[in-house]
Amino acid sequence: MNRRMSKKVKQKSILFVVEWLKSMLVEEEKEKVSVHNYKNYLPQETHIYANKQLMVSSFTPRWFTKKIKKVLKSKPIDKITYNDII
Repeated sequence: MNRRMSKKVKQKSILFVVEWLKSMLVEEEKEKVSVHNYKNYLPQETHIYANKQLMVSSFTPRWFTKKIKKVLKSKPIDKITYNDII
């Protein structure tokens, strides 16, 4: 994957995180969440230690990036939606 594609994947993953956060919040809080401040709503710990393994926490930007890369094998980046990941 070249740098251009990885930038698109990262941007798409951030959009999916914001969309996921908005789906979990009430109407008043949804307006406050944006691409610029989504990190304030996520926990500080990005990894979980379970079964003697260190794994990426679910619904973090890195988790979405991994999921997008899997779907990218069958679809172009522009056609990937939030529902394809979840």
